Amino acid sequence: MARRCSRCILPETIPHIRFDEHGVCNYCREYDENKNKIDINYTLKGEKFRGFVDEAIGKRVQNGSKYDALVPVSGGRDSSYVAWELSKRLNILCVHYDNPFSSSQTRINVDHLMKTIKADLVTFRHPRDRHARSFKANLKAWLKKPDLATMGLMCLACKPMYLEFFRIARKNQIGFIIDGSNPNEATTFKIEAQGGRGATHLFSWKSITNVGRKATSNLRYFKTCNLIPAIHTFLSINGDTPYLEWKYPDITKLGYFYFYPYREREINDCLREIGWEKAKDNKSPWRFDCEIDSLKNYLFQKVIGANEKDDLFSKNIRWGLMTREEAINRLEECEVNIEIVERVLRKVNMKLSDLQDIVKS
Repeated sequence: MARRCSRCILPETIPHIRFDEHGVCNYCREYDENKNKIDINYTLKGEKFRGFVDEAIGKRVQNGSKYDALVPVSGGRDSSYVAWELSKRLNILCVHYDNPFSSSQTRINVDHLMKTIKADLVTFRHPRDRHARSFKANLKAWLKKPDLATMGLMCLACKPMYLEFFRIARKNQIGFIIDGSNPNEATTFKIEAQGGRGATHLFSWKSITNVGRKATSNLRYFKTCNLIPAIHTFLSINGDTPYLEWKYPDITKLGYFYFYPYREREINDCLREIGWEKAKDNKSPWRFDCEIDSLKNYLFQKVIGANEKDDLFSKNIRWGLMTREEAINRLEECEVNIEIVERVLRKVNMKLSDLQDIVKS
């Protein structure tokens, strides 16, 4: 069994990890040294968000529109909670991307949530199997030249969804898009592989440049099915790009958990009351909504002996959102159900044996 940090739960197999004489990893030490820069003052942030709420209502009245905000909902935990919470204060329009790799539980959750909060829903899907074709091409490309920095390209066709969110917001005269993004979701070992640094540096345009450089060294990524997703991703990734600021200066995109702390127990209790459920075949309530996540975590586990849930728990420990004991007791959530991986592969006419070369190496 791999040695883990005595403060968080990152294992010794993580690239670039180092332990001091007390068994504390360099990422925990880096957090301590930069705590004032990393920590969020949620009191001030909460006040700022309430200002945005007032502004959203004011824009709706001024425009004579029906909605205050657009809320993307996947059927997963975070977006469902944000929609439920905001529906108590705002008139919201929910938008769902019909992901071909979604867990069947996500649609059940979305339908039930809409009935509970009595919100309108718009659903869209990318045309001509674009998502599945891009995923298959990029998975095969990655298997030929594995790199932590380029694994995210498997999700290339999913990332442009913000273009559609902004388009729908403009069509409905909505001034705010509020999603369930979380500052702790940016995975440390992916950040470093993409050219960032440890616990303090998150996504940046430098990351995109480095990923692009590594992708160009693998010509298998240059498929026709990736052309439109690549352009759209560059224009809209994470809903925060110069293009979106230019095209939609009247629309502001916010991440709810950048303004309010991510209190998981409170979130779970609220969702339980409204009948939300995680997928029964997935031990984790986090990111089960897209089953490609299970495949990626399977590959992460084989390549570096850890996955994104180890990293998320470790960040939550540093931020005081959970204890190390709680994280250790929930390590089973880091396990991957191989049946989900096989199900994803079947959708693109692949088999588990197609992954064996990377598993062996």
